[in-house]
Amino acid sequence: MMRQSIEAWIYHPEDREILLLKVENEKVSFWQPITGGIESGESPEEACLREIKEETGLVLDCSNLTSLGDFTVKIDENLSIHKNLFLVLTEQKDIQISDEHVGAQWIALDKVSSQLYWPSNQATFEMISEKL
Repeated sequence: MMRQSIEAWIYHPEDREILLLKVENEKVSFWQPITGGIESGESPEEACLREIKEETGLVLDCSNLTSLGDFTVKIDENLSIHKNLFLVLTEQKDIQISDEHVGAQWIALDKVSSQLYWPSNQATFEMISEKL
């Protein structure tokens, strides 16, 4: 099965920082960018803006988004996730995280890679950082 999703890297250009959100459950704790599934009838851009609003409270529009292609992650032999990647520029840093996350941090570009747990996030951050 192939699941369609977005991955949004929110970037504050003046401070040169990326927003990471913390996920924590009984098995693992990790930092990640905005992620989420694409709902039926929704474009990747619409899904990206919706997920950003749901996970951070930021209300942005398509002018904030730069599409950087896609990336597929094989979870196991039954599931792959096809991610539409976005670089998202904002001057806003005041966010309100959802119950889905336990923390948030704006982090300097040179420290982002060391905070990422998943190899797929590390690979997509490399793609993103080439554009900054």
